[in-house]
Amino acid sequence: MKKLHLRGLIVTNLVILLLSCKISPPVTTDYDTNYDYSKLTHYAWVVSKDPSKVLTLDNRRQINAIETILNRKGFDKANEHAKPNFLLRIHTIADKKTDVDTFYRAWGYYPYYWPNRFSGTVIREYEIGTLVLDIVDPVKKEVVWRGSVSRKLGIYNNRSPEERASIALANAEFLLAKFPPGQTDQSKKLK
Repeated sequence: MKKLHLRGLIVTNLVILLLSCKISPPVTTDYDTNYDYSKLTHYAWVVSKDPSKVLTLDNRRQINAIETILNRKGFDKANEHAKPNFLLRIHTIADKKTDVDTFYRAWGYYPYYWPNRFSGTVIREYEIGTLVLDIVDPVKKEVVWRGSVSRKLGIYNNRSPEERASIALANAEFLLAKFPPGQTDQSKKLK
């Protein structure tokens, strides 16, 4: 009886441990290794001059989330008194992915029971959304840092606006975790 209680306790602790782990989406970053990131203090957004470009609700959430994380890291949004020394630009990309899973049902050990083998294949197609953030040097007009975070589209289905903002904030945290390169959050305090 004690073995069952011990086993149940171990399984319960394992489940709690797994549920408490933060699952991070795939994030990629690339940056100019010769650029001096220590001089960055004030940012501004690149504004599209194309009148057909419309700022969606999700884009606004993403912009707010990125600004929140940058402010936590000690960067300020430029105003009329402070000239920006880096610019931000975001864009999104949607791509279709396919998962193919083959499973086998057999009696006995798989290699020895070929006559009793049954197999099935499941094909799932889904869309991946990628948020790309470019950090641009305003003088040279060159991208000096790029980060991207990808998630399955559909994570917003049946979500409230508050939950969508929370997801956008989590994406921004993952996206900007390694910005600026070579510095941690604790070492970058400008305020």
